[in-house]
Amino acid sequence: MTSSTLAPSNSTTNANQPPAIRVTDMTFGYKSRKPVLEHINLVVPVGQSLGILGYNGVGKTTLFGIITGLLRPQHGSAAINSNIFHSMREVFQLSDSGNLSPTMTIRENLKFRSMLYATRENPCPIDMQHLDELPMVQAFELGEHLDKKVKDLSSGLRKRAGIVAGMLFDPKLILLDEPTNAVDPITRQLLVDLMKQLKANGRTILTITHDLEYCWEVTDRVIILDNKHLVKDCTITDFPSIDTFKQAATLGHEHSNVNFGISTD
Repeated sequence: MTSSTLAPSNSTTNANQPPAIRVTDMTFGYKSRKPVLEHINLVVPVGQSLGILGYNGVGKTTLFGIITGLLRPQHGSAAINSNIFHSMREVFQLSDSGNLSPTMTIRENLKFRSMLYATRENPCPIDMQHLDELPMVQAFELGEHLDKKVKDLSSGLRKRAGIVAGMLFDPKLILLDEPTNAVDPITRQLLVDLMKQLKANGRTILTITHDLEYCWEVTDRVIILDNKHLVKDCTITDFPSIDTFKQAATLGHEHSNVNFGISTD
């Protein structure tokens, strides 16, 4: 986490809100002469829900890695504002694995994470004795699955467990990578409802997604990555309807009447 104070950006930050994240002229590549992202500039104010869109392989997940410090940019910088988020304990990132050990039960995962989050002031961050009574566990209907190994859960239940495992520790900055991918409609709606409540509560949320309806319901703003660059930055209120938003989000790459070479005779 970078400790420098981050100043607001004139174009994207509400004057009354400090930036939660700033990315400045950032370039990154896994090979020195083959950048994945080039000259990315992004400011996310505290309390904003941001959707990050783009086609597969464009560098969306890489951007998360750079923001959280797992990857080092070749040029420029990326910083989480440590004046707002005082430690990485306040940051939750949901990955495809749900950030859970597959060979442990949900209960064991939560116990392990509770030990990691314990402090002198708060030695027991969650009530391990009454897990099944916690509102988050009940809302995502995990009570009967707490003693099942993560590897034995369906993809939807793993996603639910991963969300609960992160949210029980009250993060202020939430990074979600394809949260609605491979989940059932009930889980998706639970996630949407949760994110709406967290947004109303002032949490800062970044979501990598292809789910444009999720963006329409949950985000304040979307950015679109394409061909290594940030090519579009707009607020949801810029669009009069979800249809116009969807059209803009495809960057004119939508296809119709595609010839797959399949005979209709």
